Amino acid sequence: MLKNKLIVSFVLLFASTAICFAQSMGPKKQTRMISGMQHTMLYSSMVRRTLMKAEGLNLTEEQKKELSNIKEQYLYPMVRKEADFRVSHMKIMDMLRDPDFDPLKVKSEIKRANDINLEIANMSIDALSAIRKAIGPENFKKIKTMPMMGKPYMKRGGTSDSNDSE
Repeated sequence: MLKNKLIVSFVLLFASTAICFAQSMGPKKQTRMISGMQHTMLYSSMVRRTLMKAEGLNLTEEQKKELSNIKEQYLYPMVRKEADFRVSHMKIMDMLRDPDFDPLKVKSEIKRANDINLEIANMSIDALSAIRKAIGPENFKKIKTMPMMGKPYMKRGGTSDSNDSE
């Protein structure tokens, strides 16, 4: 268990250092370097995309209300937690820039960041489970195969009943 925590802490520290290094690079290289740390953002993005696809289904008013509640209960708090994670990461980077940094404080902040990330991951699992419960297992399977075509995209793609001719 301690070994796993140490490995996770090392990976987080390594990724943090990579981001600092990436900030001094050009835009193309920077995008590649930062993408490794964006895993925390993937949780809320996955929930948001799943919700958007689910909203495109032929749902009852009750199902639509349940999906709206999922945004309030899971999605918005996840985004707030992601902001907390980013702040924690910034604190770690600030501490590491100090030549006389306190290793115990850095390790403590890394643990805090890891705990936040675990909370976000658990929230995403709960949110996806709630979406599946709200729309039913068959619809949930269906949205996993749907292309990303939320309501704003339907008009541009010509799949809705609109008269848009772009």
